[in-house]
Formats: sequence, C-alpha cells, structure tokens
Amino acid sequence: MSTYLALALGGLAIGAMYALTALGIVIVYKTSRVFNFATGAIGLACAYLASTLSAKGLPIPLVIVLAVSLGVTIGIGMELSVRPVKSTLTKTIVTLGWLLALQGAVGWKYGTQAASDQPAVLLESTRLLAIGPYILSKDQAALMAIAVAVVACLAAFFRLTSLGTATRAVSEAPDAARLLGIRVDRVNLVAWGIGGGISGLAGVLVTPLLGELNTTTLIIFTVQALAAALVGRLSSLPLTLAGGLGLGVLQPVVNRFMQTEFPSVRGVDELTALAVVLGALLLFRSGGRRDVAAGGLEPVPVKPLPSGGTALALGAGVLLAVLLLPLLLGDTGNLSRYNLIQTGVWALAVLSLVLLVGVVGQVSVCQAVFMGIGAYGTGIAASHGVPFLLAILVGAAMAAATAALVGLPAIRLEPLELAIATLSLAFTADRFLYNWTPLNGGDTSRPVPRPGFAEQSGAEIASGDRAYAWLVLGIFILAAFAVASLRRGRTGAALTALRSSEPATAAMGFSVVSVKLRGFAASGFLAGLAGALYAGLVGNASGAPFDFTRSITLLAYTVIVGVGSVPGAVLGGFIVTFSTLSFGASDEVARGETASQVTFLTGVLLIAVVAVRDSGVVGRVRDRFRSDPPDPGPLPEQREPLLVKAGL
Repeated sequence: MSTYLALALGGLAIGAMYALTALGIVIVYKTSRVFNFATGAIGLACAYLASTLSAKGLPIPLVIVLAVSLGVTIGIGMELSVRPVKSTLTKTIVTLGWLLALQGAVGWKYGTQAASDQPAVLLESTRLLAIGPYILSKDQAALMAIAVAVVACLAAFFRLTSLGTATRAVSEAPDAARLLGIRVDRVNLVAWGIGGGISGLAGVLVTPLLGELNTTTLIIFTVQALAAALVGRLSSLPLTLAGGLGLGVLQPVVNRFMQTEFPSVRGVDELTALAVVLGALLLFRSGGRRDVAAGGLEPVPVKPLPSGGTALALGAGVLLAVLLLPLLLGDTGNLSRYNLIQTGVWALAVLSLVLLVGVVGQVSVCQAVFMGIGAYGTGIAASHGVPFLLAILVGAAMAAATAALVGLPAIRLEPLELAIATLSLAFTADRFLYNWTPLNGGDTSRPVPRPGFAEQSGAEIASGDRAYAWLVLGIFILAAFAVASLRRGRTGAALTALRSSEPATAAMGFSVVSVKLRGFAASGFLAGLAGALYAGLVGNASGAPFDFTRSITLLAYTVIVGVGSVPGAVLGGFIVTFSTLSFGASDEVARGETASQVTFLTGVLLIAVVAVRDSGVVGRVRDRFRSDPPDPGPLPEQREPLLVKAGL
C-alpha cells in the first residue's frame, strides 16, 4: 500500500502539467468553441526554443519569457488562420494542420530524434520533504504551485477584468456580445494568445520532468491533456486542474497494477487516458440529437456517377489505364510499379475517409488504426493457412468490426467530440494496440505472403509486381464505384439526410444508429482492406506505417483534395506516395529531415486550402472550369418534401 501511495503522490507533478496543458485548450474553447489539437505542438516548439536559449547561457527568466512569447505568437497566428473558416469542426481540422506544420518545422530544424541539447532545466531538483517512501523535490512542488497559480490568475482575469468579462460574454452568447458592442474578434485573439502562451509554458516546464526532448513525446502528451480538459467540461478551470492532478495520480497506480498482473501489456498510461476521455465525453455531455450542420463539416456530398456516353468513355479510360500502367512502368525508380501499388493502396485509404466524411458526415482521426488492424488481421489469417485473397477480407472484416465499435460512441457524440475520441484512439494505438500480443503475435510484425500469382521470387519479380498492381488497382476501382453509387436508392437518401440533420433522418423512418454504424463499418472495411494490401506489398504487417501521424495526414489529404471527391482520392493517394519517397542524402533521411519537410508542407497546405475553400483542390478546379454556374435547384416553395424525394 505504501508503494501505491508513493506512486500516487509522485504523479502529482506530471498531473499538474497535464492540467496546465489542458488550460491552454480550455481557454481557446471557452471563447471560440474550437478544440485546439495543436496544444502539444505549441509546447514542443517552445520547449526546443528554451533548450536552445538555455544552452547558449541566457538567464532562465529571460528563457521563459521568450519561450512563452513564442507560444503567444503562435496562438495569435492560429486565430488569424481559423477566422475566415465558418464551421467550428473545420476550424478544429485547421489546428491539426498547425500540429503537422509545427511538428514538421521542429523536426526539420532539429531532427526527429532527441535534441543535442538537453531539456532546459529551469527549476532546482533537490529534496524538499519526505512522506513515507515518497520524496517531494523542489521542482515538483514548484510545478504544482505554478499550475495552481495559473488557475487562480485566470479565474481572477475572467471575473475581475473588463476583458475577462467580455471573454465570458463571447463564450456564452457571441451574437449577443456583438450587439452589445464587444469586439468578438479581438476577444478571440486575446484568448488564443493566452492559450498559446500557457501551452508554451507547459511544454517548457514538463520536458525536464519527462527527461527527453523529441518531436513526438510532447505531441503524445496532448492526449493526457485532452482527458484533463474534458473532465473540466472544457469550461471549468478548477475542474480542469482537478482532472489533470487526478489523472497524474491514477496513471502510475494503474500502470504498477497492470505491470504486476499483466507484465506484457504496454501503453497503459495512454490506455488510461483514453478511458478517461471516453468516460468524460459520454458522461458529461448533454444528450439529444442535433443537426450535423450546427457543429460539423459543411455538407459536401459525393458526386453521383455519370451516365450515357460520358460513363462509357470514362469507363474505357479507366480500364485502359489500369491495364497499361503496370505494363509501362519499370521495376525501380520513382515511376515504378511499387509506387503505383502504393498509390492504389493509399488512394483506397483516402477513399475510406471520403466515404465517412463526404457521405456519412462523420470525422475520424484514427483511420490509420483501421488500416493497421486490417494488416495484422491479414497476417493472423495467413498464419493459419488462409489464402491471401480470403485473408485480406478477414483483415478488412476485423477492421470493419473495430470501426463499428468506434462508431458506437458516435451515436451520442457530436462531430467535434468524435474527432477528439478518435484522435485519442490513434495516440493509444501506437503505444498499446500495436504492442498487444494477440494482435502482433509477440513480435513487432507478422509475415504476410502474397498470393501465388503475385509472388516475388526468382526471375518472376516483375510479373509478380504487375499482377499485384492489377489486383490493387482493380480493388480500388470497385471500391470507388461502390462509394460513388451510394447516393442512389434508399441508403443514399438516408446518408444524404444524415449529412444535414439527424432528426430529419429519423423522421424519414431511418434508424440513425443503424445508418451511422453501417457507415463506420463500411469505411473501416475499406481502410482495413487498404492496410491488408499494403501489408502484402511490403511482406509483413506492423504498426509503424499506421501511427497517429498517418491518421492525421490521411484526414489532411482528404480535406485538401476534397471530402466529397472520389477522383480526388486518387490525387490523395498520389500525394501520400509522393510523401513517402526519399529525395535527400542518406544522413538527411536518417535524421528524418525529408519526412519533417513533408509533414511541414502538409500542414501548411491544409491550413491554406481550408482557408481558401472547404471543398478542397478538386472542388475548386471543378468550379473554375465549369462552363455554367451550378444549378441552385428549385425555389423553396417548389421543392418536393424530403419524404417524397426519398421515395417514401
């Protein structure tokens, strides 16, 4: 018992940092209703700056001021970038772009491995007092005091200052605040600046506690902050502090228990945080169905299939390309069959998000997790002698079942809340799921042999690659046809209604639960199929290609090319493949410089595209070259009732 008590008390300091990071999220959400996923990335940039300045001998107080100033500057820049965007969920997706941009910029500058300079040591780590086996150091006490002081200062700011009162007014009723003469944009700018400064301070203070400084630790640290912020209901500063401290106390206790009872389990801290996130989302939110448009993405339905001569010409062109490309491309180089197969695989992954986001109207930031499960499921089936073509269906079915389980909370969650939950799952998969013995078989990867007609052996390597390319491209074409055909019939009517309003969907006689779960399962099936085909391409299933960054970038590329564009999925697949190619020297590749550059450019492109047009690159090009303006449809009084249009 004394050991558990010591572990619990020892977690208070890290819990205080959870709370401090969460405060940066809460401040922004209270005013703009935007969930800032880039909080950890802001702390990352500020921590690296503090480490650099500390190594140069600058005074510690000046180091802290400059690092926090960088956080304030980034926060203000983020607010300016989301200001033109209408939907709050789309604004939240922009913060994912900032996460990628900041993580890529830091990796580009410093490398993706641990920095050459150690984390800036700002506080003295000497013994202050002992409580049984627990020893409290001065730096731990200071961190807890700082977190409490920040909460107290923020509470005083909101209650005692005119700007704080205006901030509360904007948070509760922005339209009424405008009528009262409050400059809402200025209030939001201040809130984002404060949130960025707090995030920067948290990043600077927590890195000595973590003992390492790299481009992933503080990003993953964000999932703990998500839990603390949600315990505080994204509004209460004291509850946020309590949530952070409580999580800090709970994690080491749970970790010790799990290591004692189940020593092979990894990622217990992330799993604990995920449980808190899901519990807080499901317990603390208000029930009831709402219109998707109130807090989700703008409806951008997938375009239907063409008909007549256009359909014949398009079909002939696609068939010709599928047949000729594997024959014309070589064995090596950037224009090779291997990269053609990659393009088909990643296009299928992007297509799974087009289905979920563009058709069903839900957002997933864990699509790469479904790909990983599909890959491992294929490996498990193959290890039991199941033929490859049947094994990939087994893997895809496992991914579909997992996606349906993830979709269960979506029955009650709003799109933004679902994005939070799925991102937490993506973080957890890296540490827990991919290290779970029943999935990986006790090793880091599972062998996935190709089918006999596509084997790579002896002199038949070229023909094997050609056959596998035809298989992958054929599966993608069938999947694209299925997604584009979904708008027809009763299912299409249900999905179209669900995009705009859940109450309307229920009024039409459709089950909202059934429609959502089927949408998630179908999207997970396609993602799992993509992961299975990728595993067949590389010959094994592992979690490395499907980490949390991949989930974020897949969503980013889907938004960039257009969430309602099936042809855009091909462009998305090409972008992903292009980003995996190594163009630098071997030392640059080892440091991850090329990958960091791609991550940075992806984030910048996502921010720019969403700011200009929500429908993405393909939608913008289509509108630019459209000969006639789009038909606005009949006037309101001429429109048919929704029930009649659905054929009911």
